[in-house]
Amino acid sequence: MPVHNRFFLVSGNKINPEVLARSGPILQVEVSVPTPLSKFLASKEKPIPQSVTGWALIDTGATRSCVDAQALAKLGVSPIGLVETGTAGGTVPQHLYPARLRFPGEGLEVEFSSLIGANLSGQKIGDLDLIVLVGRDVLSQCILIYNGPGGFFTLAF
Repeated sequence: MPVHNRFFLVSGNKINPEVLARSGPILQVEVSVPTPLSKFLASKEKPIPQSVTGWALIDTGATRSCVDAQALAKLGVSPIGLVETGTAGGTVPQHLYPARLRFPGEGLEVEFSSLIGANLSGQKIGDLDLIVLVGRDVLSQCILIYNGPGGFFTLAF
């Protein structure tokens, strides 16, 4: 079972719980076209769109994982359905898309038949965009430990 530990440090390699509180439990992520589409494009000798990289935030409040709609547009993936989602602003219809998420630091790839395309524009962590919310559909297969006082989180797949 792969285990990811992320400690939030400040200068001098000291653990600082405030850094975790500010950024949240984040992972580097690559969003790419789903494997069947990638294989289809390769068989037709068409270019496969470049993966979109950024940050994924673990969101225990999200029932399903979401990907920024602009990132999905860069991949050229077409919507495959519509779903009503509950947000802080009320119920909103959002498109569903197939996609593949890769977490390079963990060596984990997750193929989704449908993810919610959400507007995450303007959300940044450092110099990278927040492009994925990891929801309970993924977390239901993991162990998550959020140690606020210790300034770290652990995610085991």
